[in-house]
Amino acid sequence: IGMTRDEISLTTNLAPNGALTTILKNLEYCGFIRKYHQIGKLTKDAIYQLVDFYTLFYFKFILENKRHDPNFWTKNAGSALYNNWCGLAFERVCLAHVPQIKSNLGITGIISNVCSWRSTDSKNEKGAQIDLVIERDDNVIDICEVKYTKEKYTVDSTYNEVIQNKKARFIQELQTSKAVHLVLISASEVQKNEFSEEFQKIILADSLFC
Repeated sequence: IGMTRDEISLTTNLAPNGALTTILKNLEYCGFIRKYHQIGKLTKDAIYQLVDFYTLFYFKFILENKRHDPNFWTKNAGSALYNNWCGLAFERVCLAHVPQIKSNLGITGIISNVCSWRSTDSKNEKGAQIDLVIERDDNVIDICEVKYTKEKYTVDSTYNEVIQNKKARFIQELQTSKAVHLVLISASEVQKNEFSEEFQKIILADSLFC
């Protein structure tokens, strides 16, 4: 999900000074992390997120392989752990192909800002997170949802309720008057039904590599 500079400082016990700034800049320049802004905030509370594929793989699999089994990955193929990694990796693939996502949306000629949005827990609601938000100069905001499945994906009523609630909360907290569009980026073909029609655009993984 990522952390703000203050959260990184607190977690690592590193002083929030120039040395920490240098560390973060070097990691960003080398492609290990990305820095992005929360929508509506140009500088404050920027998010730093780990995006290097191997480093993520190391922390998810190699570090936890206490038995040092050389066949650990093979033996876990098809498991919940494996599928979780596939989903995480696909999210990172999408974040690495934002220009292609914009092309699929037909907005390459429109000035846009790529950012994120997250809301913390409250007494009545759990926190929410949207990793990819595209704020456009044509008064439209694209909320991008990423789904990884091996088989054809079907948007069901449960997921539709989750995304509609997230959209409503997004609009309410930002108090935006812009049109908010839902975009689904799917690793597999999506079954058309009443719930899939709620997305203004469905982008398939193959189109990210054209």
